[in-house]
Amino acid sequence: MSKPVCTIMAGPNGSGKSSIYAKYRPPGDFINADEIQKGLPQDAKEGTKRVSAGRLAIYRIDAAIAAKTDFVFETTLSSEHSVGVMERAREAGFHVYLIFVCLDNAEENVKRVRFRVADGGHDIPSDTIIRRYEKSFENLPRALLLADEAALIDNTLKKPVLVVGMIDGKIEQVHYEQSALHDRLLDIADEVEEGRSVPSTPGGIGP
Repeated sequence: MSKPVCTIMAGPNGSGKSSIYAKYRPPGDFINADEIQKGLPQDAKEGTKRVSAGRLAIYRIDAAIAAKTDFVFETTLSSEHSVGVMERAREAGFHVYLIFVCLDNAEENVKRVRFRVADGGHDIPSDTIIRRYEKSFENLPRALLLADEAALIDNTLKKPVLVVGMIDGKIEQVHYEQSALHDRLLDIADEVEEGRSVPSTPGGIGP
């Protein structure tokens, strides 16, 4: 019998995770707090809806892990909770697949979120986006160590680029173009493959 699959759609706010998900449609229940929030009563306060959506997302993750059913979890990878989901899924016997989607700098992420807001999407403060951008990369080595398979994707241009593909912590595929982002992703992958990465310090629970 094949293992259930846990797919982590990770990356900073505004990187295009939902677009990548829509293109490839990994198997399982898609758990996204932002999408859950859209379905909550419109007359509720934004802060209340955000907290409720987060709790519902955690409940659905817990239920999927307990039932050993395929699920997809979207996250910025900027908190300990995200890595904890991967740990729990792996311990429960899931095949863990990490898809990390990013842009070449945090300012581009801020710009993408501003475009999203202008199109009716939800807003995120610029300083929060920038903070999460760096935290996402800080947590990436630990996430890669927990993933059975991983894809590191540069989504800066119109066509996404698979920069690094990994299986069981080993680099299996590289598409390198000279840029600071590709250097950073390849350096992180090299560190994980060589066993030099150090787990990040646990932080707070968040998206």
